[in-house]
Amino acid sequence: MLTVEAWLAEGHLATKTLRNNALMVLLLAFSFVYRVALMIRETFPPGADIGLHNSIIHSIMHSGPVDFLYNAYHMGGGSSVTFPGYHIFAAYVISFTGLPDYVAQAVVVSLFSTFIVAVAFILTRKVWNVSAALIVAFLVAVSRFDIEMLMWGGFPNVVTLFLIPLAFYLFLEKDRLGVLPFLVSASLVSGAIFLTHSLSSIVFVAVTATTAFFALLLAGRMREKRGGFLMWLLPLVLGAISIAPFLAQVAPAYLGSNVSAFTGGLTDIKLAILSTKIVPTGVVVPLLVFALLYFLFSKYYSGKFLTVPTLLFVIWWLVPTVFTQGYLVGLYTDFTRFLYFVILPVILLIGVGFWHCARFFSQAVDFLLGAVKDLPQVRIRDSLTMRRVLPHLNPRTTALVFTLIFVLYSFVTIPTFASPSEGIGVQTFYQLMDQPGYQAIQWAKNNTAPRAVFLTDAEYGWWFSGFALRPTISAVEPQYLTNAREVEPAKVARYVLDTDYLIDNGLIQVREDGGYIGRHNPEFLVRLNEENSEENPYIQYYQYFPYPFFNFDNSQTTLEFRAGLSPQVLVCPLSTMPVTDMHMENDNNQTVSIYVTWQNQYFNFTQQVTIAQGVRFVNVTENVMSLDPTVTFDHLRFTMPTKGQFVEGDGATIGQIDKFYDVQGQIIFTDGVPLAVNASVNGQGPLELDYNLGTKTFANMSFAIGLYGFKPSENLNLQSPDSQWISFGKKMLANYIDNFSQPVNSPVPMDVFNYKEALQNQNVSYVVVRDAEQIPRFAKDPLFSLVFINNEVAIFQVRTST
Repeated sequence: MLTVEAWLAEGHLATKTLRNNALMVLLLAFSFVYRVALMIRETFPPGADIGLHNSIIHSIMHSGPVDFLYNAYHMGGGSSVTFPGYHIFAAYVISFTGLPDYVAQAVVVSLFSTFIVAVAFILTRKVWNVSAALIVAFLVAVSRFDIEMLMWGGFPNVVTLFLIPLAFYLFLEKDRLGVLPFLVSASLVSGAIFLTHSLSSIVFVAVTATTAFFALLLAGRMREKRGGFLMWLLPLVLGAISIAPFLAQVAPAYLGSNVSAFTGGLTDIKLAILSTKIVPTGVVVPLLVFALLYFLFSKYYSGKFLTVPTLLFVIWWLVPTVFTQGYLVGLYTDFTRFLYFVILPVILLIGVGFWHCARFFSQAVDFLLGAVKDLPQVRIRDSLTMRRVLPHLNPRTTALVFTLIFVLYSFVTIPTFASPSEGIGVQTFYQLMDQPGYQAIQWAKNNTAPRAVFLTDAEYGWWFSGFALRPTISAVEPQYLTNAREVEPAKVARYVLDTDYLIDNGLIQVREDGGYIGRHNPEFLVRLNEENSEENPYIQYYQYFPYPFFNFDNSQTTLEFRAGLSPQVLVCPLSTMPVTDMHMENDNNQTVSIYVTWQNQYFNFTQQVTIAQGVRFVNVTENVMSLDPTVTFDHLRFTMPTKGQFVEGDGATIGQIDKFYDVQGQIIFTDGVPLAVNASVNGQGPLELDYNLGTKTFANMSFAIGLYGFKPSENLNLQSPDSQWISFGKKMLANYIDNFSQPVNSPVPMDVFNYKEALQNQNVSYVVVRDAEQIPRFAKDPLFSLVFINNEVAIFQVRTST
């Protein structure tokens, strides 16, 4: 029979449990509503990856046999290495509910993201207590990383970020569950992880195996049985067996031709990742150090530095942190993605730290209140405030106050968390789709052949493939690719949407827009020195992405001429003349030339740009010929934007030196020397090349353009006077003027792009353009026919013959 005191204590415990459960339910409801509201705030979910997921879902939902390693729409259709666990689940939800695809996906992924909050709660409660667990759950509910992953569309990763801590919770509850329930539940969770996300599977196996290994070594010190930790490994095996048919199918895809995408065999992917996806040591080192705080908390609360949960949390933190440096051992992927796996143990540590600090300050306040209560009573009676406040200042109240202070403070100072207003900012940043964009997608779905191949920009292309359900080639940068077969079509899409012709010999790159728009006519770019990147942070990004330097623009190229007996000088910008011919001549990738010809009733203008294998300088020839004997030419002027400081040579050459990127551009005049004028007083303005044609009816001008990186001399730095940099630049001009046409040792093969051939090779039927600057290039080209346009999107059909 219960005593009164025991009955009251039990009632208080039940009330407290009910209150905590109600608080947790409200927190989960907030988490779900918050995520769904952000996802559909602008009707269409943000991010591009939702399109990829929808293309996989509809590839699965096709009638006939299902091939999980084939995507009928993404990157033109073909092999796929995206694990289908999330997509199978979403396909069932779409089939059963009839919800629009993007709404169903938003609801499903928001639900799984809310599950992360729940599992963070039960995991923290298992190791510490309910109070700390509620703090952790709230912090996870407003985790910026979790919100951001939802916004950019990493849906399968969201699912595994719930499943991985759930598996770890089951591991810690192994003894309470019993052998059979543990093996069944943990094996199912493990199999779900393996089926859903490849990177998560690697991290999960690595963390589990590493923890089990060290636990076996340290079992005696932790006073645990070694056999129990071997049981942690069994669900990994059983989970893999449960999806063995899929793993047997996907393993050759990863270990076969596609392995080069992760081992550096594909140079484009490797260099792009090294240029954009390296996690800086300023992030890695603190992560490696702060993980050790788990041992201090363990010592304080359990009396010993090392326990099983502590070992698990530390390894869970350290393994993905170490993986961010995989490039050091020759493995390449998006290293920033590993940070998502670190976030939950980091938040767990922060939450426990808040709880610990709140308890500490609460105890300090309680001690001070005890001292106040011992003061003479007259002082308390004389203070109305003290009489009202003291009865309510108990340790539980003060702990709650300090907890609220710490949590609110975290919103201001800790970038790991995002308040709802900041969550809206993240959603706005990633918002891609709107009504005009979706209208173009629906037009394509309703008005084009099912197997028509589309080509468009990177993010929009993923939506296009998934929701128009058309094979779509997207202009994706290589650091976002994981499938070897996607590299070439992605490069084609990037080039088509940027320019008409491109030649790159590994030393210098030329991009030619043709004559339909005045922009790059041509543009010259250089790959900067890899060896300089560590000492010059400006260079690192351009190790893969060429750095634009010199640029000719048809709208700023003008010809002055006279026609007939009139003394009036006529000025003709090249951009106003009709294009009569554009073509490329390729001598087996040893020497490649681009020809563009303009013509009006007065004259013919032809430009030839030639680049040779292994030669740093590009030959440019400008030829102007009168079509009427009464037409004579006065001046031809090129106005070029510049990079850096103007350097004047010996009359036959000029240059520009860019001290920030350690690169210099040089122009060598091989046929006809213009009056080279730098329009700015300080030598930083546009460069004008003015050729005096002397009333000729025919003129031919040639010059060579080269770009090269350099290492500054020891006495040069960014603060050095311009005169010293110019003097240094003049010496480099002199070094190249006599041997500019000589080949250098460059084993890199020529990269040659011709937009007509590329479109034909990729069987492209439609080009979708969202860049307003590029629309005239397609609209004026007879190869294309405009079939759809609104205020954001233009769709051009590629004509089979022109």
